[in-house]
Amino acid sequence: MPPDILTWILLALLAAVVAGLLLLVRLEKRLAALASASRPAEDLARLTTAVEAIAKAHGELDLRRVEHVLIDLRDGQKRVEDRLLATLETRAEPRSQSSALERSGAALASALPERIVTRLLALGYERIQFVTPLAEIQALSAADGEVLVEARRDGAACKGRVVVRAGSVADLKFQSAYSIFP
Repeated sequence: MPPDILTWILLALLAAVVAGLLLLVRLEKRLAALASASRPAEDLARLTTAVEAIAKAHGELDLRRVEHVLIDLRDGQKRVEDRLLATLETRAEPRSQSSALERSGAALASALPERIVTRLLALGYERIQFVTPLAEIQALSAADGEVLVEARRDGAACKGRVVVRAGSVADLKFQSAYSIFP
């Protein structure tokens, strides 16, 4: 073979090797990009298993119970709002000096039911209803006695007595309806 042809063949072979190397470098870059793109898929798989584990752990969560708790919270919020509005309305009434003594006596008489309700709300009772007539409760504002009350606590009906001594709440005796049954 002539030396010119051999040179051309070697040059062509060298060009093919360089082109092959360039293709290999490009292929390596693509593989690296593909590997980095597959990492989020692995993270997604781990995330899926973690969410499934959380769902299994909280699978026992009773949606009805959650709904009842939310309803109780809403009812409590309504009661608080009503109490705040009532308080603001009584403060907004016009005041005259001639009826100041009448109002102070009425305030003392109406303060006992409010103190009873406030105490029961603080202890977690809700939907508080007086069985004893309001006139009798107001009469106890300067005496001793008992006030019969019905309320709910943790969703259960409760009945009980509020012991009043000298116009102040001395003791609470409540019993849940479910504790009555064996």
